[in-house]
Amino acid sequence: MYLTPKDYAINKLLYQLCKQLVEKDEVTHAYELAQRIMKDAIPSSHSQSNEVLIVEKIKRHFEVAGRDEDLEKFISLYRKLESSRVLKNLPAILALLDCVGTPETTLQPPPLMDIPQAVPDNVTVRRSFQLDTRSTQPTFLMRSLPVSSDESSLLATPRPQEISVLQQELSVAGSPLEILKSDVSEDELLQELVYAFQGIPGKILQLNAVTEDLTVNPSIKLSRPHRRMVLRLAELGWLHNQLRQFCNTSDVSLGLMEKGFLAALRSELTEYYRLVAMIQAQVQKQIQETVESPLTLRKLQVWALEPMFRLKWLVDIVTACSGRKAGALASCIHGYLQHGNPAVRAAVRHLLSMVCKPVYMMLSRWMLDGELEDPFGEFFIVADAEIKGDRLWHEKYKVQENLVPCFITMAQAKKILATGKSINFLREVCHDYPPIKGRDQLRRHLERTSVEALFTLDTESELQAVMDTAYLETSRRVLDVLNGPYMFMENLQALRRYLLLGQGDFIRHFMEIIYPELQKPASHLYPHVLSEILESAIRATNAQFENPDILERLDLRLLETSPGDTGWDVFSLDYHVDGPIGTIFGPSAASYLTLFNALWKSKRMEYVLTASWKRQVTSAKMLRKLPELAPLLQHTHLLTAEMIHFVHQMQYYTLFEVLECSWHTLIWDVQHAEALDDIIRAHNSFLTRIKKGALLDSDSQELSNQLRAVYELILQLQRLEEQLHTRSLEELNARANRETIVEKRGEVGQFGMSLAEEEALAAERRNFVDVYLPSVHAQLRVLAKSYQDVVKKFLLLLASHSDVSLQLLSVRLDFNEHYKRTDARLAAPYTYRRLSELAYKPPSYSK
Repeated sequence: MYLTPKDYAINKLLYQLCKQLVEKDEVTHAYELAQRIMKDAIPSSHSQSNEVLIVEKIKRHFEVAGRDEDLEKFISLYRKLESSRVLKNLPAILALLDCVGTPETTLQPPPLMDIPQAVPDNVTVRRSFQLDTRSTQPTFLMRSLPVSSDESSLLATPRPQEISVLQQELSVAGSPLEILKSDVSEDELLQELVYAFQGIPGKILQLNAVTEDLTVNPSIKLSRPHRRMVLRLAELGWLHNQLRQFCNTSDVSLGLMEKGFLAALRSELTEYYRLVAMIQAQVQKQIQETVESPLTLRKLQVWALEPMFRLKWLVDIVTACSGRKAGALASCIHGYLQHGNPAVRAAVRHLLSMVCKPVYMMLSRWMLDGELEDPFGEFFIVADAEIKGDRLWHEKYKVQENLVPCFITMAQAKKILATGKSINFLREVCHDYPPIKGRDQLRRHLERTSVEALFTLDTESELQAVMDTAYLETSRRVLDVLNGPYMFMENLQALRRYLLLGQGDFIRHFMEIIYPELQKPASHLYPHVLSEILESAIRATNAQFENPDILERLDLRLLETSPGDTGWDVFSLDYHVDGPIGTIFGPSAASYLTLFNALWKSKRMEYVLTASWKRQVTSAKMLRKLPELAPLLQHTHLLTAEMIHFVHQMQYYTLFEVLECSWHTLIWDVQHAEALDDIIRAHNSFLTRIKKGALLDSDSQELSNQLRAVYELILQLQRLEEQLHTRSLEELNARANRETIVEKRGEVGQFGMSLAEEEALAAERRNFVDVYLPSVHAQLRVLAKSYQDVVKKFLLLLASHSDVSLQLLSVRLDFNEHYKRTDARLAAPYTYRRLSELAYKPPSYSK
């Protein structure tokens, strides 16, 4: 066919347009389709209404696909085209752009018939809007395509309205002519369906009070095709009623998130009413005047596919969210965001934005100002207004896990909690009010960020990065305040020096001057006397150079007394912590008291044994004048040395291997801490490790009992040795006095001793040698045997312990295998770990 230059230019432009819009291998097919469309122009009499419909369809396509930028570009271009005087048939051009620009429509040519062929019921189809540009009215085509499993289950799930369709179709009987007859026209059915779309029953479609669906009036005769299509379309009204019924819920008792959910659903209904209004306008125009391509039931059925698909999903979401509130509601809706259909994702994104908006506002206020505005208890951070002061950090604020949405991890929730909590901690506890670095940046970002950034939060998002920065800056400010005016590190060092006995000169001198007082019964102790002794120890040692604020915190405490208690049982040093540092040290006060008592008791055992050893050494030469005392003194000396070795090894293990190593780890953790919670965790771990190493935890109860028994035997030896030393000095002095008396009487010419005096002195000596010394020797043997048994059991427990450090401690305590030789249980292989378990590898020798 011969083409004029004008036709050739148009075809050339049309071909270039197709090349821009479709893939390379589909250009020819799209070009042929475009030529068909151009041949069938839309008459100008209905161009205005068609133009509106096509524009709305294109807009909806962009909205469903989430292409907001393309939607804005299309609106701008459409305004330019609308104001252009060159274009004569704008609706046809828009129809061309819509058909050619959609990849799905370019794959198949336009059908030969306006009405699509019926698709078998057993075939799963995907229905989408596609404008038939060969008609002068907006018609829609159905195309058979495979769908996803989720869409297939959705479309195949029988609803109450579909069940009613099947029941009424089965009830229809008659001849083929009767099947095609109807008492009402198709226009009346269209008008009736417009009302049914809004849930309004009429003379043809009536409301079933039991199933709440719309059914055909039995008195009205409809053909089977009409009945089938009418009942299928009436399902849209049933879905509308279900959604509207949920939206009519009273707002009085609902939270902000539930109200946002209702608002989103009502906006969906508003858009649905717009579509119904457009259909109503089309039907009214069709009734009032004759149109070339009228709206039919089949066209309306295809037209209703998209709103029916959307309403079905909305009803499914509403059903799943029934009874859920706050975070559970947001989590339930968020689960639909992973659907493969972009239309479903767009609808869910809109719903989730409305639901999460209150949470987003609460989160912004909390992270920016530390304020909680949660009148309905929907935010996942809750506060107890009655808690103040040092307990604010630990008890006032917490994360309520059942309110945390699924798109916010617990790690993120805890950082959000710590950010606002730090602001309140600085303001209420530290009395620090200057602005925090990074707060303005977070404010600006939250103001320009949409709610969608919240439920799309991930570790690499910009919002997460800004929130992490705010968290770090706020936490750093808290640490700077604690280390600055409130001297956190200085107070930590003071606890180490005084309550954990790290200040050796002070502890030694303090024990020497307070020892006589603590020997008294607990009821005879007076706090003011002990306070004077404490001040004397401070002035006499390097503790006098300590910071005055720390010395003011150092104090003593007397525990509750019981009958028979001495000063050693009730005395304890104390360190007062309040204000911001009380947040860290306050909850650990009981642990420090327990550790001080254990270390103080060990230091007392060292002091007692050292004093006994000094007495034995200094009096050894003097007591040589009592030769019958030598075996007993030797036994006492050996047992004392044995106990000293035990106590020294235990002290070395506790003070160096446990406390000093744990202290080194604590200092490293504190220096690398990012937030106050990190310091609290490091401090608690430090105390836990020390309590475990000092045998004060629940797993070391039996070991602790054996160690307490050893200490009790040491005190018994002290009392026995003091009594023996005193009695020996008395005997020595008595013999020395006898010699002095004899010598003085001889100088004056008298007899040295009378017979009665000789007999009395002999009786006293026999009582000392034959009665007292054997008695003491027997007590000493019983004491030594008890000590041996307790130590053996203690070593057995250490050797079979799972902790390698305690196993090695048992080796050091029995370094010469003295106890091992006397107890077969200690020599048994199962009581010691293999070398491999001790991480020991023998050296390898290469030839």
